[in-house]
Amino acid sequence: MKFANFVSGLLDLAPRDASGNIVLQGATAEQRLNVEELAIFSTIDLIASAASLCEWRTYQAGERKKGEDWYSFNVEPNQNQNAAEFKRLLVARLLRFNEALVFERGGALYLADSFTRTEYAFRPCVYTGVTCNNLTLSYTLTEPDVFYFRLANQDAAALLANLRGLYSEAMKEALDKYKKSGGRSGILEISGQARGKKTFETDLDKLMNERFKTFFENKNAVLPLLDGFHYVPQDGAATQKGANEISDLDSLIKQAQDRACNVYHVAPSLLRGEVTNIDEAIRSTLSFGVKPPLRLIETEINRKAYGKDVLNGWKMMVDTTHIRLVDVFDAAAQADKLVQDALYSVNELREKFEDDPIPERWASEYNRTKNMEKVQPQAAAPKGGEK
Repeated sequence: MKFANFVSGLLDLAPRDASGNIVLQGATAEQRLNVEELAIFSTIDLIASAASLCEWRTYQAGERKKGEDWYSFNVEPNQNQNAAEFKRLLVARLLRFNEALVFERGGALYLADSFTRTEYAFRPCVYTGVTCNNLTLSYTLTEPDVFYFRLANQDAAALLANLRGLYSEAMKEALDKYKKSGGRSGILEISGQARGKKTFETDLDKLMNERFKTFFENKNAVLPLLDGFHYVPQDGAATQKGANEISDLDSLIKQAQDRACNVYHVAPSLLRGEVTNIDEAIRSTLSFGVKPPLRLIETEINRKAYGKDVLNGWKMMVDTTHIRLVDVFDAAAQADKLVQDALYSVNELREKFEDDPIPERWASEYNRTKNMEKVQPQAAAPKGGEK
């Protein structure tokens, strides 16, 4: 599968006409040269991939349980998708289109490809034309039947789209400049005797359109010339690809990445694979780029699936601690403090390191040191003479 087709299939980023219809056939190279769209896709894919690593924990009466809901959220939401793919696509669609719709059918969860939402102020909203995998539902869904996620009132991708025309043209000019900088050029000298021949026009046309074309397109080639024609190549620093042309292309790509990262609250250094201050970049991205859409999903599911039972400890909670890789040897020095201060049991800590739990009762118990115990008031010392 080609990368462009993969991008279009995953997030529907194909070029569109004025009516919003996808245009694939007949698109020019300039239309396909869309750095802004690539930056948006890369940023969204980074967030969605991180979100797919999260476990969606379920609680019953305040106690963590693994039941039907947990299985749907973390293993198999429907017969055609696994949970990792489902969660990744859900977050990607939410970020790309500013909204996403999940509905239930036959006990399975499905992500809608498209839908029409009719909003009301004092009665449930209505959803029509709900499409999933090229199949459109024949019936209408109402607000209690679906999980509807909306990230913000303004579509971030639409804001970035306003800059596409400007930067696509700038990218095209930079690419043309890059190509021309490395091209071969020369001077063709034609004598008066050659110009006087009856076959001059035919000979010149064949030379320019056939022989020169073959000569320039091949790395090793010989150029046959007729009498009266003399070709002088112009080689020099002006014809060599320089750092300026490459810098122009690189600058436009970085600018597009920076704009997309700013909109979706991702550290640009992560998108470019830079390792400088990577810990701070990861923390910032998780705090402002990954957790907010996940918290939105968590809240919507809780209010629709559990309602006011949330007050009694029935809920779903997205655990984001698995997004970041934890090296057991790097954390070894601090691990004992987490157990001694009763923040985690041994098995809970092993889970953070993605290790199997210990099948012993003590491993699931909480312990704390004497320093963490409550200070008991001591009896007052007896006064003098008292016994």
